[in-house]
Amino acid sequence: MRFIRKRPYILFILPGFILYTAFVIYPLFSAMSISLYEWTGIGPKKFVGLANFVTLFFNPRISEMFWNALKNNFFYVLAELGIIMPLQILLAYLIFLRIKGYRIFQTLIFLPCVISTAVIGFFIMIVFDPNFGILNSLLKSIGLGQFQSGWFGDPDLAFPLFIVVATWVGIGYGMMLFIANLKGIPEQIIEASIIDGAGGVQRFFRVILPQLWPSLTNIIVLDTIWGLTIFDIPFIIGGPQGGVNNSLDFMNIFFYRYAFGNSYGGETAMGFGASISVVLFGLVLIVSIIQIKFLRNIRVEY
Repeated sequence: MRFIRKRPYILFILPGFILYTAFVIYPLFSAMSISLYEWTGIGPKKFVGLANFVTLFFNPRISEMFWNALKNNFFYVLAELGIIMPLQILLAYLIFLRIKGYRIFQTLIFLPCVISTAVIGFFIMIVFDPNFGILNSLLKSIGLGQFQSGWFGDPDLAFPLFIVVATWVGIGYGMMLFIANLKGIPEQIIEASIIDGAGGVQRFFRVILPQLWPSLTNIIVLDTIWGLTIFDIPFIIGGPQGGVNNSLDFMNIFFYRYAFGNSYGGETAMGFGASISVVLFGLVLIVSIIQIKFLRNIRVEY
């Protein structure tokens, strides 16, 4: 008790530390342990060492699905950083400038962030269903029936359409962070750039954008982690099999399929699924550390 009296902040840290340990740290080490066993999740475990990892990387059928899922994750990360994030910055800047109707636009853009994933999935089904979807019905009604498609049932269209949906769903969160950052920029800096004769475009790239660097660094790391661990939206669209020809297969869906989906010889394979989660954790950890070290070394001047 004397130790705690001298350090009262421990009482504030302790509840969060206990919860974090129980739901994050313990499951992490538990997954590492389980990955070394052949186990269905029920009954006795059989120690197999690194056999699950050997199967993951060298079994022809499974390794093909693994690399395909990982490829989709990386393409999604690139889309987040190259498409979604620039749109977030642009929309945040337009709202910061208080264009006409900016409050309505801000609400509509952020709205998908507060809607449950189940509702979003239902909306996607209503729009893109090949039989009764709004999009196919609209094309037919305006005489463009030849452009009707199976949409997410078409493996060539599934991933690009997923990027469109993911943009609509996720663009509002980063936009609000950028707006908050923009509102924190001292007015004197903007006024000084105007007095110095900087135009709107020049002022954005030479003054505004460098001031957004704190938000940019955070969102780059968060978007990367989100892109490598995405599960809900592609699962709703493509199901546990990752869509047609695995066009919407991602690492977490790949993990789910084997850990809980009876895809390993007709039974669940908790040990093999744990090996997938360990590889994914290692990948996220390495990429995040590299990004943080690289971004810290960048000096932005304005």
